[in-house]
Amino acid sequence: MIDRLNMRSVTYSGNQSFPAVPNRSYFQIVMTSGTGTIEFDNGGGAIPLAADEKFSPRVCPTSAIDVVTAGTFIVLSDKQV
Repeated sequence: MIDRLNMRSVTYSGNQSFPAVPNRSYFQIVMTSGTGTIEFDNGGGAIPLAADEKFSPRVCPTSAIDVVTAGTFIVLSDKQV
């Protein structure tokens, strides 16, 4: 629970790739404008996100994360991606 005190949010625009973080314990993405997709571990299918939608997986991804969008989004994480 203490890890949650150290969470940060960062705004990004355009396509972004985030490396694997083995000790990541929380991850959420909020699409603030446009549409996009999020994909974990370089495969397995892209998850679509529209503006004002959020995605917070039940099990925190520790693998690589790819976001494909022409819009902007916010990432909230305990380990900065």
